[in-house]
Amino acid sequence: MPSADARESPAARPWSPRQAERTPRVRRPRPSEAYGFAGTIAAAAAAAAYLAWAYAPEPWLRSLGATYYPSKHWALAVPAFVAVAAAQGVVLYMASNFLLAAPPACLHTITDEHAREPSSSPGTGAEVEPIEPISDLGVDRMNHLMFGDRSNNLFIHCTADGLD
Repeated sequence: MPSADARESPAARPWSPRQAERTPRVRRPRPSEAYGFAGTIAAAAAAAAYLAWAYAPEPWLRSLGATYYPSKHWALAVPAFVAVAAAQGVVLYMASNFLLAAPPACLHTITDEHAREPSSSPGTGAEVEPIEPISDLGVDRMNHLMFGDRSNNLFIHCTADGLD
C-alpha cells in the first residue's frame, strides 16, 4: 500500500481538465528570448570593445595589456567598406528589378490571363447583391474615372515590334 505522501503528490493524483484550469502554469522563457538577450549583450560588448579600441590611445591599450590589435586604419576602413557595399547592394537590387520588369507602357504590366472581367449580366430582380463580385477594372474605365474624356491620348499600347 502506498504511503500518504505518495498519494498526495501531484504526479500520483489523476489529472482532469478541471484541474488544469485551477493549477497555475509556470511561464518559462522561450529559447528564442534567451538567444535574443544573449545576442543583445554580445553585440553591446562587441560595440564597446570596438569603440574602446578605435578611440583609446595606444599607450592606454598597452597599459591594459592589449599588445596585439589591428591598425587604427581599419577602425575607419571597415565601416566605410560596409556602408559602400550596402549602398551598392541597394542600387544593384533596384537595377535588377528594372531590368526584369516589362516597360511601363506595355499592356502586360496592366493585365494578364488571370484578370477577371466585371460581370455584365445583372442577377434576377429577386436577388439583391450588396457587394459586387470581385473583378478587375479595365484601363479604359480607370482612365475615364480619373481623367474624364482626356483618357484617349494617355495610354500607349505595347506590341511585339515596339510601342504604337
